[in-house]
Amino acid sequence: MGRGRASMPSCVARHFVRPLLSNPSVKKLAAILLGLAALTASGADLPPITAPATNESHPGKFIWGDLFTSDPATAATFYTGLFGWTATTVDRPSLLGTRHYTVLAVGDRPVAGIVRRTARAGDEIHGRWIGFISVQDVAQALAAATAGGGKTLSGPKDRPARGTQAIISDPDGATLGLIHSSSGDPGEFLPGVGDWTWAELFARNPSAAGAFYHTVAGYDVVPDTRGGGTNKFALVSGGFSRAGVNPVAARPKAHPAWLLFVRVASVKDAAAKAVALGGRVLVPPTDAPSEYWRAIVADPTGAPLGLVELGDAAAAKEGP
Repeated sequence: MGRGRASMPSCVARHFVRPLLSNPSVKKLAAILLGLAALTASGADLPPITAPATNESHPGKFIWGDLFTSDPATAATFYTGLFGWTATTVDRPSLLGTRHYTVLAVGDRPVAGIVRRTARAGDEIHGRWIGFISVQDVAQALAAATAGGGKTLSGPKDRPARGTQAIISDPDGATLGLIHSSSGDPGEFLPGVGDWTWAELFARNPSAAGAFYHTVAGYDVVPDTRGGGTNKFALVSGGFSRAGVNPVAARPKAHPAWLLFVRVASVKDAAAKAVALGGRVLVPPTDAPSEYWRAIVADPTGAPLGLVELGDAAAAKEGP
């Protein structure tokens, strides 16, 4: 994800391995279940994070995003229209039948996926993006998250082509993905149009949130004093700013959450296009001169996402 310099803040099978009965029919059923579970867990139909493999490791870098939505088809149409991403749907066998997973790519380089999430009665938001950061050891990161007051929401899951991944919630309830890519991480390059560029965490206590992610992902937590702020931080790894931590906005429905940003050629044009495609503008772009023009939009299923336009000076610094 973002490349800003540090000085610029910005198991199903396991439950069947011990048969309780020696009846041959039970053993046969267990064997079938084991086979189905192994097929589901293999994930061989999911593309690797990098192809060809880079074998690079950049802990703390945002390298993937999954959209959980009640309407994958509508979401795919929205994002291919907005960012020029391509969408390819793969079928994944599971114990509950075939599940569909849509891979979104910039050209031939996968950057995200879309997963169906059943809408629940009373939900105001039927779509949600979860970003995945690179970690050296998913199990170790999960242990640190639990010890720090967080929870494991999903995983860890091992998928040979993809790697090992899990999803956690921090003590505030904000969700984040962890992944150790089996093919290596994307290189440290200037994000292009359509690439993940930045992430921001909105927390009740930004300092405490920074400390939590320092323990889980090894980030250095650097105060962000731009604009005279005193309760904002940058999460830094490998010499690059990866994300910002800010206080939750003082609004009735505001809650702790991660927000991902994608680079666009023009924030104003992208915001207008989002509306034309059935989305909404949550935070419009401003006319004030800036190195970074930003806006926040929501897709037709309600999932919020940030837009970033890099000015010449920002591009020279290689990202926010």
